[in-house]
Amino acid sequence: MNRYFLFGVIGFATLFTACSPIPTGTRGGSYPSSGCQQPMSSVLADSIVVDKSVRKMYLYKNGSVIDTFRVSLGANDYQGPKVKAGDKRTPIGTYKILNKRCHPIKYMAMTISYPNAADKVRAAKRGVNPGSLITIHGQPHWNRDGHGDSYTLSKDWTDGCVALTNKDMRKLWSKIKVGTPITLRQ
Repeated sequence: MNRYFLFGVIGFATLFTACSPIPTGTRGGSYPSSGCQQPMSSVLADSIVVDKSVRKMYLYKNGSVIDTFRVSLGANDYQGPKVKAGDKRTPIGTYKILNKRCHPIKYMAMTISYPNAADKVRAAKRGVNPGSLITIHGQPHWNRDGHGDSYTLSKDWTDGCVALTNKDMRKLWSKIKVGTPITLRQ
């Protein structure tokens, strides 16, 4: 009888305090294949640094930080840097932005030039595929309006990518050109 009382209290508290532990958006859906073009900022970053230990992205111009964003990383990033395809870890190393594109599931995406030569050598020594298609991207469609940002930024949930809020992704998009170097560090 006591356990039913406890479940009732928890259910009542969750319902009436709006503290649902699970985001409430509708899963599925997609973003349009166009419309993610943003005007370029008058101040463009000349490099990006992702500090995985503090879950932050820093944009630099001439050695000074011009913007900072909170990020989410790969779901298994706590196990260390990316080793192989499918491990859900975010790589460490120096890369560059290969492209910028609208993404039907994650709003906007910038592809990172992972794997680099060192990543390929490490993977070959282990006899594994290093993986590919690591991006910086926005939020899933269920969170398109940002109502679940605090939830998604409190967790590492990607397949190895770096995720920002859609609002921050628009800011980043306007300050980054294809070819910009990016360093991901532990």
